[in-house]
Amino acid sequence: MSLPPPAGVIKLDQNEVPIPPPQHVVEAAAQALAVANWYQPAALYDEVRALYAEYAGVAPAHVWLFPGADDFFEYILHRARKVAVVSPTYFLFEDQARFHGVELLQTPLRGEEFKLDLAEFLSAAKRADAVYIDNPNNPTGQLLLRPKEVEEVLALGKPTVVDEAYFEFSGVTVAQLAEAWPNLAVVRTMSKAFLLAGMRVSPVIVGAGYRLHYNTVRFRVSLSSLAAARAALYNRGYVGEVVKIVKEGAAYLREELARLGIKAWPTYANFILVKGPPGLAAVLREYGVWVRDEEQRLGPGHVRITVGTPEINAQLVRTLKTVLKASLPQPSA
Repeated sequence: MSLPPPAGVIKLDQNEVPIPPPQHVVEAAAQALAVANWYQPAALYDEVRALYAEYAGVAPAHVWLFPGADDFFEYILHRARKVAVVSPTYFLFEDQARFHGVELLQTPLRGEEFKLDLAEFLSAAKRADAVYIDNPNNPTGQLLLRPKEVEEVLALGKPTVVDEAYFEFSGVTVAQLAEAWPNLAVVRTMSKAFLLAGMRVSPVIVGAGYRLHYNTVRFRVSLSSLAAARAALYNRGYVGEVVKIVKEGAAYLREELARLGIKAWPTYANFILVKGPPGLAAVLREYGVWVRDEEQRLGPGHVRITVGTPEINAQLVRTLKTVLKASLPQPSA
């Protein structure tokens, strides 16, 4: 069996952090697998909820755990006909909404710096049944709203989902507003800085307006995933080191890509948005480097690249140099 990424591939297309989880987390998951003939106990689910609540600075009653943000999105999309979003936004939310026949009221991000016009977004939100905004935004990596501006959206009274999947890298959150605003849901993940993408643990911090059935939700996250999450939250010192490595890597890539004449936007996430030659994603794939092609949404040459380890980042730069050299017209003999 081949485990991801495939041999010879530099996988930078899904915003996974290419660092294995620490040994104490791996051992906890393995111990859970040894008793996988038993269902996950409610006490374990509640313990992880409480641990994440302490981490997020909220009361445990506000925290629910889902096997991926898409599982929680279903709750929203089954209750709305129109959802206000920015454009571009997290592609999976867009895909799910369209699958369910939900109309997306899109507010485009403007200019070279992808700014959001709050008045325009509020106008769309007034016509919607619900609101979704990823902050930082995927795929641009930009912070779109400050907490005070999020409160302006919440004041409309619509169910409002703020996706903070990259909170650890941005440091900006509205989680504490869930106590005061019953219509707020803040989506987090343990896939990025906690290094648990394959475990599928997505904490969601909700206000009192969200009715979730405890005995349904608690069985959705697997026993081994809960065990890994518990170990990670009890001993989470490694998260800060992961964030440091990613931020340093993002700064390195921006500097090196600028030298190559490639535009790379600043980021509040663990990826960078880049604009290079048209068809860049397809050419990189021929060299064994997988990045996310954003040409259809953002125009020719746009790709989203996950920040890797120092070694992976250096290999990416070397490959880009080769790609750019190969794409230049060759002098005639």
